[in-house]
Amino acid sequence: MLSLYSALLAQHSRQLTPVRCAEPTIVQLHRYFEDVVLENNLAALVVESLLPEAQRSLRDVARVREVGRLARYAFFFAAPEDGLCAVDLSDGSEREPILLNKPDGCESYERFVVIADARFSALMASVRTEDEEGQEAAGDEVIWSFEPDIVYSALEYLMARVTAEQPDRAHLFSKAVRTCVPKTTSLQLTVSVTTKLARLLQEQAVREIAVNRISTAIRSTLELPSVLQTTVNEVGRALGAESSALNIEGEHGQASLTKFYFRDGADEEDAGAELLSDLEALGVRLRGRIKSYVHDGCINADESDACPMAAVPVIYHDRTMGVLMVTSDDPQRLWQENEVMLLRTVADQVAVAVNHARLFQQMQHQALTDGLTGCFNRRFFEIQLERDLHLATRMRQPVSLILLDIDYFKRVNDTHGHDAGDAALRILANALREEVRGVDTAARYGGEEFAIILPQAGHEGAKVVAERLRSRIERTEVPGVGCITASLGVATFPNDASSRELLVTSADRALFLAKRTGRNRVCSTEDLPPEDIFSPPYEPVLPARETSEVYNGLPSEAPADVQESCNPS
Repeated sequence: MLSLYSALLAQHSRQLTPVRCAEPTIVQLHRYFEDVVLENNLAALVVESLLPEAQRSLRDVARVREVGRLARYAFFFAAPEDGLCAVDLSDGSEREPILLNKPDGCESYERFVVIADARFSALMASVRTEDEEGQEAAGDEVIWSFEPDIVYSALEYLMARVTAEQPDRAHLFSKAVRTCVPKTTSLQLTVSVTTKLARLLQEQAVREIAVNRISTAIRSTLELPSVLQTTVNEVGRALGAESSALNIEGEHGQASLTKFYFRDGADEEDAGAELLSDLEALGVRLRGRIKSYVHDGCINADESDACPMAAVPVIYHDRTMGVLMVTSDDPQRLWQENEVMLLRTVADQVAVAVNHARLFQQMQHQALTDGLTGCFNRRFFEIQLERDLHLATRMRQPVSLILLDIDYFKRVNDTHGHDAGDAALRILANALREEVRGVDTAARYGGEEFAIILPQAGHEGAKVVAERLRSRIERTEVPGVGCITASLGVATFPNDASSRELLVTSADRALFLAKRTGRNRVCSTEDLPPEDIFSPPYEPVLPARETSEVYNGLPSEAPADVQESCNPS
């Protein structure tokens, strides 16, 4: 069977223009039409078709009863599984609403409200549509009219429908239509309703703009603080709220992130503390729940009462991530369903944005971090060194670089296994992180070699840090291996090098000197012989004969890697 929406469009196509509206807007439109009856005590015929809901709120039941009590006749089409069918709608008055069951096969997403009276007539009908791919379109198509002939066409259609589907109710329904035939339309009532409709559509446009701006912010950046601040600003303005706040819980022990909006520019430090306590309480209350929290004002409210407040949880894949909250300074503020729906929509967008930002941070962390030691990797080291040198040049400050290499690391791997070698690298990395400052950068340069960038540290200060690191490593014991040692090379910009490449080369030569002269020591560019400053690094240092002289003519006393370099094979 055709829906009322389709039947009216087919019969009055020139007089009716469909408008696409969001779900909350349609709910509010229904209430505006009902308000004509409730606010004006209009003894009219009211016919409504409701979307099925298994559970009805007390507010919904009370409104149906009130419409049935004030209207001369009130008929409600409801599915058998609707919660209204299980509720006693009588309240002891002479008039009460009459439920008409929707048979199977009827338009499940059809909604309408028809009001007919000798001095006023109005109707609104909507239906959910599908796009070209067969998916449900965003919002429903809606038509409305105050023309008596169009309203009468709707009543004729409904009479035929009731006669065909529920013959036992046909006589009562026909009598109601004959009694309340629409003859004219009150200009005052029509203007009142159309004014509300215009205001509602304007509010919807403002909210859609707010949602679009939030979506744009989410698409344009992965900086979470910026996205959250845009969210609370747009939500607060769209709902005319006194304040709005958004709290996102941290993960892995990180601190939570909270952003505030205040309409009157209140001091965020003072007012934010009070809002934060409310957010924390709501976070506990809404944890694991999909429902919203709404605290409406009341007619006799004063400033001593709790301010009207609405909040929704931010949920991603059944996991609560935070809370979005708005407050009003109007003690009689009643939060409309479409306003709460806006909060839910925004909260869903924020949940996706937070998840994407965290995934990006994880990927960025993995791309710039060494998986074994947790230190930064070579790529991040190159980027950070370039940044620190650029800042040092601008601020006319030094930057020092320490290159560190574990002594005889190959022997550790060959003797104790690679697991022991990995453990040594992890323990060394932890020691580096504990010894350096927060502004310093410790990175795994490659293999058993590490690099430490020391911004604003001169040559002497860097040597002190390097000696402290050497001493710490010397005292560090690796389980199953024993104590290890390391050699360190120090170079400083701009004294020892004028560019990033030369700084790394200078520190590398100093490190090689420390390895060459006995290991477990710190060498700097000051210790390099003049003829070695400009020589290419890692050239054979001494021929085999001279190497024997260094170790008292006994090649067997030289370290293993030096013996290997002396072996012609």
